[in-house]
Amino acid sequence: MGRGSGSIRPHLSVLLLLTGVLAGLLLRTPVPSVPTPLPQGEVGERIAAALPAELSPLRRAFVESGAALVGRVGYFWGGKSDAVGWDARWGVPAVVTAPGSSSSGESLPFGLDCSGFVSWCAVNAAGDPAAFAAVGNGVRAQRALCAPVDWADALPGDLAFYPDLSHVGIVAGRGADGGLLVLHCSYSLGGVVCSSDAKAAGFTDLGRPSLFEKTP
Repeated sequence: MGRGSGSIRPHLSVLLLLTGVLAGLLLRTPVPSVPTPLPQGEVGERIAAALPAELSPLRRAFVESGAALVGRVGYFWGGKSDAVGWDARWGVPAVVTAPGSSSSGESLPFGLDCSGFVSWCAVNAAGDPAAFAAVGNGVRAQRALCAPVDWADALPGDLAFYPDLSHVGIVAGRGADGGLLVLHCSYSLGGVVCSSDAKAAGFTDLGRPSLFEKTP
């Protein structure tokens, strides 16, 4: 018994230390333009592995492109990119030139905004910068290039919108409870994240991009 109880104490100390570290991470307030740490691990790989086998290659590439940026690219007001692959500007300080934000005029690590994230995913799904225009530049343009979709019929790769068209994300599948998973680049959450419940995250409207007209 003496040996057993003695060996437990170091383990308890380690557990208490880990508990304190995890508590600190959970309580930390996300900072805009800095991706939120991912306690769940390789979320991109999990999303990709859960995609339906019958999903079209273009849709699969669209979702996988977005999932690959989770926790890696921060939010930047007006941030756009038509780079195929990683954009070397990401993370490098740049002046926010787009008007309409409290961060306008500031120098911040370059990243993407919500619609820029969707556009970059389209470019990388197609492997062609021309796809930037095909999916639309800006939330309103992206909504205009979508056909309405019912929640029950949503597929990975469809887009999710806020009611006032102030935010957009990419449907990534369904959670265990049936709720829609959404990949999006969020100002309040610091960058590219995956929300486990689209409705709880504020999304109210779904659309099917014309990019997928020939590959439903």
